[in-house]
Amino acid sequence: MFLKLKKRNKKLFYGPYFFMGILAFSLVIGTVFSAWYFIKAAKNHNKDLAIADIFIEPVKAAEIYPEFVCGCCGRPLDPLNPCCGDMKKKVDYIDEQVKAGLSKDKIMMAAIKEFGINSLAKEETKEEIKKQLIASAPADAPKISFEQTSYDFGKISQAKGVVFASFNLKNEGGGDLIIDKLNTSCGCTSAAVVYKGLEGPAFTMPGHGQDNPKNWSVAIAPGDRAQLKVYYDPNAHGKQKE
Repeated sequence: MFLKLKKRNKKLFYGPYFFMGILAFSLVIGTVFSAWYFIKAAKNHNKDLAIADIFIEPVKAAEIYPEFVCGCCGRPLDPLNPCCGDMKKKVDYIDEQVKAGLSKDKIMMAAIKEFGINSLAKEETKEEIKKQLIASAPADAPKISFEQTSYDFGKISQAKGVVFASFNLKNEGGGDLIIDKLNTSCGCTSAAVVYKGLEGPAFTMPGHGQDNPKNWSVAIAPGDRAQLKVYYDPNAHGKQKE
């Protein structure tokens, strides 16, 4: 911007461009201040607003890997030496979220939603996340409960093949319990939901040579019961010795 100076009665007088410059400068300052104030308010009152992420320092994938473990061996994620397809899938997913520019908290929650809370490496983190989810859940949120959470098959004959056990569950919450994904911790196990006598598709451990069903879900109404049917294939890893 070039300003023309004119002398008028021995006083400096700035031409119209000067006033336009002052006006433009004021507008810019006002806009910057307004944007700063809005972003500050957004960070204070709604941390989930995307605009607040502008001021969040980019996270590195290496910070996230140790927070999760492989489902089959329990090792922390190692991008250089993935032990199986499950670990590689988790590493790739975290890498995608990092490239998207998300904050660490958002990446953690996205990975937990994708792979389940038991994929976390630390028990204290699991408990902390559970508390956060419970605190943020609406009053009519669904709530799943199981009558039992373990079963001993005893000695199993490989010659007889696949065996299964059913775990009764109930929706004790106020809204529909929607299940659209299941994960197991070994390629030798799979699981399906049975609701109102209908058995859904079987899910197994991701990344072990078998694709899990997509675009499937079941909605268990408040107060209703269902079963989680768990299958075990003793021949999945070949001949076994006692």
